[in-house]
Amino acid sequence: MQRVGDLDANLAHGIMPPDDGVGDLDANLAHNIMPPNGLSYLLRASPHGVGDLDANLAHNIMRKANFKERDMDADAEYDHDAGLDMAEARAKRGDPTKQAAREKQRQIRDYKRLSSALDQCTRCFASASRPKHLTVAIGQGAYLALPERGRLVPGHCCIIPTEHVASSRQVDEAVWTELRNFKKCLIQMFMQQGLDCIFLETAVQLGSIRSHAVVECVPVPPEAASKAPMYFKKAIDDATSDWAQHHAKRIIDTKAKGLRGSIPPNFPYLHIEFGIAGGFVHVIDDESKFDRGLARNVMIGLLGLPEEDMHRRARQESASIQGQWAADFRKQFQPYDWTKMLE
Repeated sequence: MQRVGDLDANLAHGIMPPDDGVGDLDANLAHNIMPPNGLSYLLRASPHGVGDLDANLAHNIMRKANFKERDMDADAEYDHDAGLDMAEARAKRGDPTKQAAREKQRQIRDYKRLSSALDQCTRCFASASRPKHLTVAIGQGAYLALPERGRLVPGHCCIIPTEHVASSRQVDEAVWTELRNFKKCLIQMFMQQGLDCIFLETAVQLGSIRSHAVVECVPVPPEAASKAPMYFKKAIDDATSDWAQHHAKRIIDTKAKGLRGSIPPNFPYLHIEFGIAGGFVHVIDDESKFDRGLARNVMIGLLGLPEEDMHRRARQESASIQGQWAADFRKQFQPYDWTKMLE
């Protein structure tokens, strides 16, 4: 863009006849840019006269509902063209009929993408992809099942919302109550076997359409349960970078406020609950650097399980073996199954 200071020179260069002297500038200007009939011609050519120009401009601006006064300095005024902005806005809007058609196509694509993701989700209760032979008990908003792969110990199970939701922090009150009912029943059942319960949830990629919440329950001996908080805190400290945003609160105690009172619903997190009395949550600052298998690895170390065996167990077992595990678990859980009250 040329500077304002060069305007006189540019004007003179653009309209001055080459052979005329400077002294003839006024005459040259008049000769080159003034219409033949002079100023009176300009006045007649303007439909409203010169005196109405400001009023007309103000009237046209007031007609534009999308006109916004901008705070600009002197230089910015030369760089800004409000008329060009409005023209570009009209071009983007385009024809209303075509715009509506594009919006409809976008909604159809989003619906197909969502339907495809839900059909392929192995945790949605209504999905054809769900491994039904692993289901133990069914509530109205949540169900209990065995893990499809990666069983750590006998009794390792999962509490899962029936609807597609990314984390247990995001479920409504009714589903939250059912999740807690399953936890209470599992605690009672394993207590009769001399075991304590540790509940684990790794909630990541909350914005992904493929994420579905799952709360794992792992029964452990009391001596292992007593050491579990120390194991998890150390693992989180080792895995968390020194510059993490929540450095001062890497671990938030949930005993007083619970999970829902401790973090907002849209935060990714690792939640560990010891029984149902309390636990802690770790807010994940950088999902790309977070090990999603951290909780599983801590449990392997806590229970002294052979690491090479855990890699083998992470593979999916045959349907016949899984079916037998599920049948045995149903028999154990039957006396404590709260969902029988729904029948």
